[in-house]
Amino acid sequence: MNVYKYYLEIKNRLLLLTLSWISAILVSYCFKEVLLFIVTKHNIFSSHYTEETFYFIFTDVTEVFSVYITLIFFLGNQILIFHILYHLLVFIALGLYKSEYNYLTFVFKISVCFFFLSVIVFNKVLFPFSWDFFLSFQNFKVLTSLTLHFEAKLSEYLLFYIMFYHICIFYFQTFMLLILFFDYVKNELSIIKSFRKVFYYSFVIFSTLITPPDVFSQFILSTSIIISYEILMFCIIVKNLIR
Repeated sequence: MNVYKYYLEIKNRLLLLTLSWISAILVSYCFKEVLLFIVTKHNIFSSHYTEETFYFIFTDVTEVFSVYITLIFFLGNQILIFHILYHLLVFIALGLYKSEYNYLTFVFKISVCFFFLSVIVFNKVLFPFSWDFFLSFQNFKVLTSLTLHFEAKLSEYLLFYIMFYHICIFYFQTFMLLILFFDYVKNELSIIKSFRKVFYYSFVIFSTLITPPDVFSQFILSTSIIISYEILMFCIIVKNLIR
């Protein structure tokens, strides 16, 4: 009987997940032009196209439709992941101790905060900066007689956007491991100090992988992360002293 109840609950939750995913897909399809504009707006108003209109090209009659489908499923899958994590947490909540439930809730909240932070940083800073950085090589300062004109293909642009988006989300989620590590060894400051160099190297490698291949952007991002790391360490030390 208990097994049958678990079966019914799992079946109902899977049904809810399916309905929520289908609803997200349908709503996204209704606003597909708005979604495409949101994805491409920072390139339309890019500084490299102040005197001419930026446009995308397509070489297949079905390409625009396939781009819309890719974008719709991309957004629908993001919403589905949140629903899966929520239903998974609610499903196992009754079998956990209060401390375990609070810890999982804490991890879930931290992960969601880093997700939204990564989306904001990606769309406002990283992706526009990377796009401008790569487009800057089409202008020659010495050979003025040679000019290059970039015509972006819509499908390739969307694939580049999604790939860069997933990389940014993944790397920002790794910061959650850092916070969990601090929470685990918050009473052992000697362990935190011994891992300081390891974290510094990790921050530099992270900045190198996520930023365009120029020293300035890597230095800015790695410095910001290191400062945040030191602030977090300082807060832990002060909290332990107050106790």
